Amino acid sequence: MMKNSIIQLLLIAYSSTHCKTVEAASSTPRRTQAQDSAQTNVKDSICTTLFTQSIFNTLAPRAVAPYSYTGFCNALINWNRNYPLPIFSGDTDTEKKNELAAFLGHVLHESHDFQAAREYSQCKTFTTDSVGKVYCKPVGYVGGTYTDPYCSLQHTPTTNPDGCACAPVPESTSMPGYVEADKLFFGRGPLQNSWNYNYKKLSDALGAEGVDICAAPDLVATNEEYAWISAFLFWTTSTGAVDTTCGQAVKCEGSFGSTLNVINGGLECPAISGHESTIWERLNDYCAAASALGVEELLSLDGCDGLRDQFDQCVGSGWCPACAVWEDKIGAPSTKEAQEECLSVPAPKQSALSAPKHGRPHHLRIQLKSE
Repeated sequence: MMKNSIIQLLLIAYSSTHCKTVEAASSTPRRTQAQDSAQTNVKDSICTTLFTQSIFNTLAPRAVAPYSYTGFCNALINWNRNYPLPIFSGDTDTEKKNELAAFLGHVLHESHDFQAAREYSQCKTFTTDSVGKVYCKPVGYVGGTYTDPYCSLQHTPTTNPDGCACAPVPESTSMPGYVEADKLFFGRGPLQNSWNYNYKKLSDALGAEGVDICAAPDLVATNEEYAWISAFLFWTTSTGAVDTTCGQAVKCEGSFGSTLNVINGGLECPAISGHESTIWERLNDYCAAASALGVEELLSLDGCDGLRDQFDQCVGSGWCPACAVWEDKIGAPSTKEAQEECLSVPAPKQSALSAPKHGRPHHLRIQLKSE
């Protein structure tokens, strides 16, 4: 299936800066029976005891395709059986719940509580043709050639780092006033995967399954497994500008703030005036997930300057009702020594150009409209 392709992607990412890691994994890793069993148990413990259908429904009562509890669980077991960096795989239930709560806080926010398969500002209004092909009308688009704001011409199939081929998109002749969704690389999926270089990374990961995401990026908005895997891939491999993945930020730093810095650093970190509503909505989603999962305390808000101040302001203003119960239950970050020990095996490192996932204001929270 996708095992060899994803392992190859990981080794390529490691090889740019971490020779020791590549040497340790110079041949294709082969899981032992015990390791396979352990990874299967990650899914079993997450989806049978820690994160139930009832919790999913409580957090996202209006979830739409491609977001479903079954899709999440199926993608999780596929990921943890085939990828060298498993997700939600802490040694204890407490560690698993801490990472899952942080993950859910971000994906609920980015996907508008699992109601946005596609970024609102780019595909607020859409239509489909007789064979199901989707066409988008980006906000402000009135026809003619459309310049995709997530097409980086510095990233092409032949550059290093590379990206999916992209170019200005002509107006559809069959659907005047619209542009073909599969020509655009806007945000899709739980973490709103965006930019042509991030779609290329996902396409490489899924290549062994015969899936060319570069040619059909809208699959991330329609296929449950690809949607969730796009989020798992980003969570475990992307480092933003902080040289730490989201998974490492939780496990090694005990920090929710650092995960935000990876996902939307530059816009929400430092957490200063100008993005209050976005930051507060994200914090409230995290607090809601933490309560639903029954974590013992929130992760540290360190790692994103000003985030604790924003938390206090949000609770005080009444904007974050889910956070009120956590006001005195926020954990301290891990010690420097503990972080260094945990980070002794470095994360895959990306170039400065390809690191940020978001180079845009947060998507508009406008109800999707189909015509």
